[in-house]
Amino acid sequence: MMNSKMISRLFILFAFPICGFSQVNSKSNSKKPLATDLKIHIKGMTNGECLLGYHYGEKNSIVDTAKVDANGWMEFKDTTAQPGGIYFVLLPSKKYFEIILTDGQKFTVETDTVDFIRNTKITGNKENQYFYEYLTYLSDQQKLLQPIQSQLKKTKNRDSIAILQKKSAAIDSTVRSYKRAYYKTKHPETFMAEVLAAMDEPDQITYSKCPRKADGSIDSTYNYWNFRKHYWDGMNFSDDRLVRTPVYANKLKFYIEKLTPPHPDSIMVACDWLIEKSRPGKELFKYTVSTLTVNYETSKVMGYDAIFVHLVDNYYKTNQAWWVSEEQNTKIVNRANQLSYSLMGKTAVNLMMNDTSGHMQILQTVKAKYTVLIFWEPTCSHCKKEMPLLKAYYDSLHTAGVSFEVYAIVSEMDSKAWKAFIKEHNLSWINVTAKDAQELATAKYYYDVYSTPTLYLLDENKTIFGKRLDVEGLKGYLNHQIEKDKKLGIKKTN
Repeated sequence: MMNSKMISRLFILFAFPICGFSQVNSKSNSKKPLATDLKIHIKGMTNGECLLGYHYGEKNSIVDTAKVDANGWMEFKDTTAQPGGIYFVLLPSKKYFEIILTDGQKFTVETDTVDFIRNTKITGNKENQYFYEYLTYLSDQQKLLQPIQSQLKKTKNRDSIAILQKKSAAIDSTVRSYKRAYYKTKHPETFMAEVLAAMDEPDQITYSKCPRKADGSIDSTYNYWNFRKHYWDGMNFSDDRLVRTPVYANKLKFYIEKLTPPHPDSIMVACDWLIEKSRPGKELFKYTVSTLTVNYETSKVMGYDAIFVHLVDNYYKTNQAWWVSEEQNTKIVNRANQLSYSLMGKTAVNLMMNDTSGHMQILQTVKAKYTVLIFWEPTCSHCKKEMPLLKAYYDSLHTAGVSFEVYAIVSEMDSKAWKAFIKEHNLSWINVTAKDAQELATAKYYYDVYSTPTLYLLDENKTIFGKRLDVEGLKGYLNHQIEKDKKLGIKKTN
């Protein structure tokens, strides 16, 4: 997970895919002096229109356009300086090159499409001169690394692999040293120094040199915990310019997805820690909160909606999301409030509905170690496929002596179609229907039903411990739980 991939990672960050554009109008009709004046010459171009934009997380925003004249020159100019960050110039061919915009946004770039890095000349801006020296160095090292990587893919000889890995590690070490020298001693005053410091990662030590535990054995988790603890050491959370680079977005994603245990409680702690760290930078705080909120509101991982609810409770209900309108904030809060009823670990909201004979069936009084609560429709094509599969699984569990029940709520008011489907497929579990549309709408609200079938898995206390599973997913998940409970039962008996 943390083996050195220094050169590859650097190239990923500075060859970020240009996609997901949004348009920002930065033009001004005022006759104020120009704050941004970028004169760019591209050898070989004689017409067309180029775009100036910046990275923002995994998306990009376009801030200006410029037409190329017959001699290959274009000019991006504005009376307002662009916010600091790593910007790109996108050509009609979809090729692009990057520049840094911070202080002093009046300079000249001359390049060509053959090799943007090696053939770029910057006049009037030291920051970008240093930036292209760095990219040229990186390009040279990548060329040294490529044949080694190619050989590693082909060879199966252990001795050869060891030699190649050693060569690769030596190049990685050289790049790491160059990078650290850049931001510590060579050009520490530049924005690129902030970028490289933020990108830097903790060194690892060989397994044999890891600290030993109390019993004398080597602590095999040392590198992981040390890496995680110091992962953010180089990040200047007060520098909002870093949000307009690919760096912060990549680090945030890696930290949450790779360095944090994949459990909602652990992720919540990591999110809160990172949000607090980002507070010194207004834009970094905004990006962190909004990105995490969107990620977990739309996550398809079971149980991760609890993270969304946690974020809303702590940052939107407390009016800390200053960038959203009051109307939008209300929608976000209402969404979280609805989801809070059906989170994993919550007691299922009780339902009391009539079965096909008109007798009331109360969800909380269903006597079973495991209960499936499912919303379905007899005319739904997916339900027509899933309900017979659920019936087969239901029968197999009963044959095996497992205490299992299904509380099935029809999600439409056509009783004729409902009863016909039940009879045709011999659905011998608890089949219920709402007395009216309002009762059905209320049940759907509590269980966040926006499509059918929607399935929840409850334990003997009617606590939700599985949700939004299809039948195949239910079988794997519940079978595992049944085996786990059996083992616990054996241990308790012993």
